[in-house]
Amino acid sequence: MAEFAEPAAEAGETLVEVRAAAIKQLDRAIASGSHYASPKDLPIVCGTDGVGVAPDGTRVYFVVRRRPFGSMAERAPAALTVPLPDGVDDASAAAVVNPSLAAFLPLVWRGRLERGETVLVIGATGASGRMTVRAARLLGAGRVIAAGRNQEILNTLGADATIDLRLPKAELKQAFAREAARGIDLIVDFVWGPAAEALIEALVRPDLIASGGGEVRFVQVGSMGGDAITLPFGALRGARLTLLGSGTGNFPPPERMKSIIAEILERAAKGEIGVEVARQPLSEIAEAWSAKEDERRIVLLV
Repeated sequence: MAEFAEPAAEAGETLVEVRAAAIKQLDRAIASGSHYASPKDLPIVCGTDGVGVAPDGTRVYFVVRRRPFGSMAERAPAALTVPLPDGVDDASAAAVVNPSLAAFLPLVWRGRLERGETVLVIGATGASGRMTVRAARLLGAGRVIAAGRNQEILNTLGADATIDLRLPKAELKQAFAREAARGIDLIVDFVWGPAAEALIEALVRPDLIASGGGEVRFVQVGSMGGDAITLPFGALRGARLTLLGSGTGNFPPPERMKSIIAEILERAAKGEIGVEVARQPLSEIAEAWSAKEDERRIVLLV
C-alpha cells in the first residue's frame, strides 16, 4: 500500500468512496503481465471492481476501466455503478459479482440459454464452475452435466451427470460422446487444453449423416488446462458446433450489463448464490496478495 494520485471523475464516471474490493484471478493476471489486458505503463492501482458509496450516499457495486486507477484504493472513478439491494453486505457483494458474471455472461449473454436446455460445464469444481452449475439450475436448464478433476466436489454439485477430467483421453472422449448422444445444447468451458480437444472430437459425427437438433454453443471462458488446442477441420464441418468466447472484448452493452449484475446482487441478497469471504484491511494488501488461495475470496476492506 502506498500513496497514489487522487482520481477525478471524467465524463460518464462517478467518483466512488471505496468500501470493499476482492482480489481476483483477473487482478493477479493483469498485475503479473500475463493477461491480454495487462498495462504497458506502470504504476497502476490494482483492482477492476468493488463496492463503495456514490456521492448521493447510495451503496453501489462499481467497475473501474480507466488506467492508471483501480478499485483497491480509497477512491475510484467508476465507469459503471449498480445500486446494492438490502440483504447483502459490502464484502459479500464485492466477492460475488465477478465469479457470478463468469457464470451468467456465458449462459445468458453469449450462450443464449433457454429453459429446458442441457448445459455442460467443464471445470465445474472451481469457484466459477460451481457458480455456473448453480446458475444454470436457477436459469431453468433442463439437464446439467458437471466435468472436473475432483470427483468429491463434483458429487456435491447436484448435477444430473458428472465426468472426471482425469480420465485418459480416449476414455474421456467416450464419456463426452455418451453425453453428446443424449444431446448437449450449451457448453461453458473454464479449462480449454486437452479436455476441450477431447470434447470437440466427441462432437464430430463419424459418418455423412447430418446431426439432428440445433447447434451446440461452445463458450470458452478460461484456460486452466492450457492456452491452445489443436482444432481439426472436422470439428467445424462435421458438427453443428459454434465456438464463442466470453471475456472483456465481448461484454454486453452497459445497460444490459447493469441488469445482469442487478440480478446477481438480488439473488445474492436472497441467498440463492454466494461465495465464502475472507476479510482483510487494505493496509494488509501485501500479505493478502501473496496468501495461498483457498475456497474463500479475499476481500480488502477500506
